[in-house]
Amino acid sequence: MHTGTMRMQRVMPTRSGLPSKAARRVAALVGALLLAGVMAGCGGGGPKNNGLDKDPAPRVGSRALDAFRHADSVRVIGRLSSGSTESGDSTWDLRMVGTTTSGTFTSGSHKIDVVKSGADTYIRGDQGYYQEIGESDASSLLAGRWVRLTPAQADKYRFLTVEGLALSLTEYLNSLSGNVTATTFAGRDAVLVKGGSGVTLYAATTGDPVPLRIDVVGGENSRIEFSDYGSATTAAVPGDAVDLASFG
Repeated sequence: MHTGTMRMQRVMPTRSGLPSKAARRVAALVGALLLAGVMAGCGGGGPKNNGLDKDPAPRVGSRALDAFRHADSVRVIGRLSSGSTESGDSTWDLRMVGTTTSGTFTSGSHKIDVVKSGADTYIRGDQGYYQEIGESDASSLLAGRWVRLTPAQADKYRFLTVEGLALSLTEYLNSLSGNVTATTFAGRDAVLVKGGSGVTLYAATTGDPVPLRIDVVGGENSRIEFSDYGSATTAAVPGDAVDLASFG
């Protein structure tokens, strides 16, 4: 009888409805989960502020340029308005991953597909575009086909990489001298900085201090927007391209 009583006491439910040992285990588990939640709240919650909003304008420009140069991948959408009815506007939508780039751009009234991998540049355009770049005799043959450009022709597209575009942007981002203003851009915390030469920069203040948009107002007005950092992908190199060098 005594033994039975002891056994009943060991499994006697507590007010929680669980035996005392089980209740202690549940309490310990709940405590551990609450502690994990507190730790996550202290150390998580998204990217941390990178301090860009406390930097002077020249430092914002140099940090944004350096962060862009070290980006693994990025999508770049741009527009260049020359104000000339002869040349018209140019636009581009490119995805850059290291030394590889793919996307589209316009030249006057022509839309061109492009893939750049290392030193090789491939384009696919209409007949009028090939006539413009000096391939009138073969323009009907090349229209709508992937073409590997000669080194001389490919040189004009040397900015179509992360490093190439970074070099093109250096002059603009190094000229920033205005006030640094906290703002948001495309849902991200950012700073807005203006330069003395018509340059406006939006750059991220959380995570890497990458540029989000650059506007240039002057003889030629341009806008470049940056997105998909770390997630942009590029197309494969065309396997059936016509090599323009073979046309001699």
